[in-house]
Amino acid sequence: MKATNWENALKDLRHRLDLIQSRAHEDSVRFEELREQIESTKIRFLAYQFDTRRKHLAHSRGLESLAENKKSLPIALGMAAVGSILTGIMTRDGIAAANAGKRGLRGALMRLGETDWAVCLGKHLAVASENHITRDDVWVTWGSLQTALHELEERAKSGAPLGSLYNIISELKKSNKLLFVIRLSKDRTAVQF
Repeated sequence: MKATNWENALKDLRHRLDLIQSRAHEDSVRFEELREQIESTKIRFLAYQFDTRRKHLAHSRGLESLAENKKSLPIALGMAAVGSILTGIMTRDGIAAANAGKRGLRGALMRLGETDWAVCLGKHLAVASENHITRDDVWVTWGSLQTALHELEERAKSGAPLGSLYNIISELKKSNKLLFVIRLSKDRTAVQF
């Protein structure tokens, strides 16, 4: 009788250990999935910050362009009005139409302010038009940065730990996808930033 009790207790203990091992494995898999998502989110957040800054600068440049060139104003206002009217007709909602008009005007201003963008990966992170970059930092083209960020996000999704923002910037600088901005100085010699 005692042997049967011991056998039952041992079976129960094995069953509990199997459950614990199964849960630990499930938790480990879930933890790994979360870690990969966190690493990917770091890259998407960095890309979002750069893109937000670029859009803000494009909007500001568009406003400056309107101030300098009054001929662009009717076009921008016309695009906003058309978007507002079409949205109002389709939705029959005045608030949606007004919001569409604001978005249309903002979009028109951003299109007016678009240029070739460069991103600083040096002492500080910044976005600027390529003709407004400084010489003392590392500047890369906007398109090459997007390609390098996408490549880094794919690495993160496959499980590569990226670490802190400083580590991510270091990894970006190592990418062979980056194209560095090069300008000619006044004496026409190439200067790389």
